[in-house]
Amino acid sequence: MNRRQVGFKKTKRLYVISTEGAETEPIYFQEFRPGRDAHFRLKILGNPNHKSNPVDVVQRRLAYERRERPGPNTEYWAIIDRDAWQEADLRSAYDLARERKDYHVAMSNPCFELWLWLHRRENREFADRHDCQRSLECEWPGYSKNNYDAGALLPLARQACDRAENLAVHGQLWPHCQGTDVFRLVRIFFSSE
Repeated sequence: MNRRQVGFKKTKRLYVISTEGAETEPIYFQEFRPGRDAHFRLKILGNPNHKSNPVDVVQRRLAYERRERPGPNTEYWAIIDRDAWQEADLRSAYDLARERKDYHVAMSNPCFELWLWLHRRENREFADRHDCQRSLECEWPGYSKNNYDAGALLPLARQACDRAENLAVHGQLWPHCQGTDVFRLVRIFFSSE
C-alpha cells in the first residue's frame, strides 16, 4: 500500500507595519518585501489620509487586525517620529501598543530621516527634524521624501543598525535624545533571511 505523506507548511511570520509618513517610510520598507522563498511576509499599511498622530498610527494596525484577521503568527510594528508630539500623545501610543506582546513601536527622534542618515554617515547632532531632513538632502543628491532609491541603502542597513544601537539608551520607553529604534525591526528582517 502506498501511503501519501501529508504535511503542513509552517505559516510564514507576517510583519504588519503602519507608518506615520505616507511616503518616506513605505518606500524604505518596500525594499524588504520578501520573495516567494522568504521566511516571512510583509504588509505595509499606507497612510493615505495623513493621520500621523502616534495613536492613529497604532490604531491603523488594530483596524487591520480586526478587518483581516491575519492569525497568531503576526507581529505589528508602528513606525513613528518624535517630531513635535506631546509626551502624552507618545505615551498613549506606547500604552496602546503594550497591551499586546506582538505590538511594537519603533520611534525615531527627531524623525525617520535620522534612520536613513545612519545608513550613509555616523550620527551627528541635528537641531530638529528640518535640520535632519535638509542635511540628508545635502548628503544624498537626488533624495526627496517621496522619491528616493531605498534599494541603494540596503547594503548599508546592517551598518545603520549598529550605529542606531550605539545611540540607544536601554530602559527608556522611547528615545528621549536623538536616536532611532527602527534597527530593532530591520534586524528581525535580517535574521529571517
